[in-house]
Amino acid sequence: MTPVPLQFFKYQGLGNDFVVVETAAVMTPLRAKLLCDRRRGIGADGVLSILPPRAGGVAFMHIYNSDGSVAAMCGNGIRCVASYLAERRGKGPQLAIETEGGTKRCLVHQRKGGAVEAVSVEMGPARWLSEETFEIGGERLVAQRVSMGNPHAVIFGEASLARAERLGPLVEREVPGGINVGFASVGARGIDLVVWERGAGLTDACGTGACAAAVAAVRSQRARPGAVEVRLPGGALEVTVGPDLESVLMRGPAELAFEGRTDLGS
Repeated sequence: MTPVPLQFFKYQGLGNDFVVVETAAVMTPLRAKLLCDRRRGIGADGVLSILPPRAGGVAFMHIYNSDGSVAAMCGNGIRCVASYLAERRGKGPQLAIETEGGTKRCLVHQRKGGAVEAVSVEMGPARWLSEETFEIGGERLVAQRVSMGNPHAVIFGEASLARAERLGPLVEREVPGGINVGFASVGARGIDLVVWERGAGLTDACGTGACAAAVAAVRSQRARPGAVEVRLPGGALEVTVGPDLESVLMRGPAELAFEGRTDLGS
């Protein structure tokens, strides 16, 4: 039987990159891993499948991490899907996109001619879970546990790639089921952040991680409610946190890198 080529679109949000496919059914985890392989595949931090809606939205977004595991929510990913739906399907500017982490309302900001400049996403209420201490890697790490539809541990102090690469996987493995680990530093001009992502490792940016860091900073009174710039290795996101943590708004870019067809893993 001749394989049916898979039409894909490679998107990125601040360097957090994804293979985006529009399909009627979710592919296998193995195929997702093959597509994400940076030497033998297309290369990506994850695969985003745009599926038919289930509960009144414009579409349902399914997320595979690069290791084939499933994520409930992805902040940079949902901006990429919103950008795809606006540019390729003429949807918007207001979109309701369903995810395993709930339905998220997006506003697509487009330039004249239709190109997407940025996407704002109502991330919904944050859930502060607990403060937890990890004795790990020869250090005592105090983490703020926050859920943005997926689990995060925010550790304030030094925000460096070397620190995240050394300690991130150790903290991830300490939590049953794994956890995203953000290393954040709060200053007068905003928050510097590096995230070790569950199932993907170090990435240039993490949208839900940026939201979790902003929420943890507001709750711990390191920052005031309102808009804050969160600077990641791939660039900056604007995150607005309400005083009661019930509203979190994220704004940032999402761009098409290239598109193509592949038989890989079929």
